[in-house]
Amino acid sequence: MRHLIVHNPASGPRSDEIFAFARALSEAGDEICMRFIGPGMEAPDATADARSFDRVVVSGGDGTVSSVLDCLRDTHVPVLVFPSGTANLFFNNIGNAPEAAALAAACRAGRTRSVDMGELYWKDEAGDIQRHGFTIIAGSGFDAAIMEKAAPGKREIGEVAYALAALATPEPPVAHFRIEHDGEVDEFDGIGCMVGNTAVIQNDINLFPDCRMDDGLIDITVIEPAKTVELLPTLLAGVLDPAGKGLGRPQFKMMQAKEARITCTPSLGMQFDGEVIPNNTGVFGARVLPSCLDVIVDDFSKLNAR
Repeated sequence: MRHLIVHNPASGPRSDEIFAFARALSEAGDEICMRFIGPGMEAPDATADARSFDRVVVSGGDGTVSSVLDCLRDTHVPVLVFPSGTANLFFNNIGNAPEAAALAAACRAGRTRSVDMGELYWKDEAGDIQRHGFTIIAGSGFDAAIMEKAAPGKREIGEVAYALAALATPEPPVAHFRIEHDGEVDEFDGIGCMVGNTAVIQNDINLFPDCRMDDGLIDITVIEPAKTVELLPTLLAGVLDPAGKGLGRPQFKMMQAKEARITCTPSLGMQFDGEVIPNNTGVFGARVLPSCLDVIVDDFSKLNAR
């Protein structure tokens, strides 16, 4: 069996565990090829021959994972996500057991589920259209500000960096969002607009209760105008009702679509899967890429219950 491991050694606190995983994965006669993301080896280079392997493993934080999976879309090579980053939200949404030996066993077994990705496209300041796939959440406004402020410290202090970044944004600016989705138009004022492919964040809180990574839809929400402390009702709802089926998500205006075009006036910055997008005009779109990935799952995976 031939295994390709694409690893970002700068990804986070579990970075070195990929080597224990590789040892557990190997058996006599196997070939394991490890490629390291960094200067001289970007995701497209590392995955150019992915179809020649029986399994592909992507190891890193959510930004690395989304970049590599974006290159693997529609190849239908079985892909295992290994959690090496700060938050590992996409891995947590899949729900596999996190131990290296258990992930190696799941990788060899190769049981898969077909899942979606989101695709984000935006117009830069030169007027050119850019695009990137995303696995978790893309958006403009409050979440983008948090990601930008957390970036310098997340490797050293982990997820605490996101909480500190939120506290450092006590009065998020308000913008007007025009959302054209599947032939309909909605307009809201808010401090942010998020588009989700998956929505379970830290502490198993589901931001968008109806969001699934295998439903052929993206979930869109606008956060109503509020100071950071005024988001407490939504935070408490998340803590008391993580699934969101009882209390819902106060202060969130939600909808689902296959594709949407969003205009943010004024521009409030953008991000996807924790990666900040510079030089944007506030006009962006998102669409679902249905069933474009075959992710490896184990008996514990949340995808087995669907």
